[in-house]
Amino acid sequence: MSPKKKFAGIEHEVPQNTKSTVVRLCGHLHGQRVRLTVVALSIVIYVALSIWNPMYSAIVIDHLWQSVQAARQAGTPFSVTGTMGRELVQLTVQYLFTWLFYYLQSYLMANVAESLVLELRSQISRKLNRLPLRFFDQNKAGEILSRVTNDLDKIAEVLQTGLLKLIVAIGTIIGSLIVMFYYSVPLTLLFLVFMAVSMAVTNVVARKNLKCAADRQETIAVLTGVVEEYYNGRDVIKAYNHEEESIQRVSQAAEANRAANQRADFLTNCVNPLIRLLTRLAQVVIAVVAGKAMLDGSMSVGVVQAFFQYVNQTAEPLTEASYMINSLQAALASAERTFQLLDEEEERPDPEYPAVVERARGAIAFEHVSFGYTPDRLLMKDISFTAKPGQKIAVVGSTGAGKTTCSCAFTR
Repeated sequence: MSPKKKFAGIEHEVPQNTKSTVVRLCGHLHGQRVRLTVVALSIVIYVALSIWNPMYSAIVIDHLWQSVQAARQAGTPFSVTGTMGRELVQLTVQYLFTWLFYYLQSYLMANVAESLVLELRSQISRKLNRLPLRFFDQNKAGEILSRVTNDLDKIAEVLQTGLLKLIVAIGTIIGSLIVMFYYSVPLTLLFLVFMAVSMAVTNVVARKNLKCAADRQETIAVLTGVVEEYYNGRDVIKAYNHEEESIQRVSQAAEANRAANQRADFLTNCVNPLIRLLTRLAQVVIAVVAGKAMLDGSMSVGVVQAFFQYVNQTAEPLTEASYMINSLQAALASAERTFQLLDEEEERPDPEYPAVVERARGAIAFEHVSFGYTPDRLLMKDISFTAKPGQKIAVVGSTGAGKTTCSCAFTR
């Protein structure tokens, strides 16, 4: 695979070497250990509270329902007793702490992600000043710019949202399913059947969406490269009367990007209504079965409402699991391309103590010189000439033949 394809090509939005990419990312996050530790603790507490809150609410609702029934049978007005008041206050405090720990983990993770992106951008900025000419000859400036901005933005976005959602979803789903099985095995199995159908639909759409997302990234890179190239060469384009051709080329690239964006956005937005429809159907069926169980006395009112809370907080993470995993894969692929840029072979540095020419006569002789970025594509072949003092040498050739590159090679 050529360096250009390795850096600029987007054949697959999955990393080729996941393990090494993850290890390098963790290495860059080494300085964020304190924040990440607090984030981990916040996630653990948040998941624990998310699982405990519906269970405790079932107890509170059952006590409240018993108080209402007792007041009705006794013919006295209903009133909240001291114990009931304390339970309601405790439940409110629990939900308040749940929000607090969610806010804390989101805030700190955003800080970690932006600090990581800032560090990578700084490294890339220094790296671009040390890359040889062949790198810029093989990669358009617009494509490099697109990779540096889009890939790093994707890493930051996934670290801030996707990674947190995935970790929280795994813990919440496992804990919620355990409690749901404890409350009712048949209702839980019924719920899992509907979720299996939802996940199958999500996986089909996710695979197509992944390809469309890769096409969108590729068309963005092409459009950015074309616009940057034509903008820098606008004087040459005007001088050679190529305005119409350049406008047509930009229009084609913009149209390709529009079509790719439309396909990707449609697939992203169409799946949620379908999944929510399946979830609502599951809730209707579960409500009918749970209502019968409540009438039979095998389930209480508090347990039924708690079961529905677990259904709501489990259904969406299950259906979005594929998207979360795909987002993480895309972010790892972006990180891998970023590291490929950072690993590009650098230009040989100038000597620390260069030779000093005492008496320069200004005569330069080229004897059988060949030059090119790759051995199979030489820009100069067996060139011999002498530039005498005060003499001007012109490099002549057709457009795109490599005159500017050769001139840069001469001056070096």
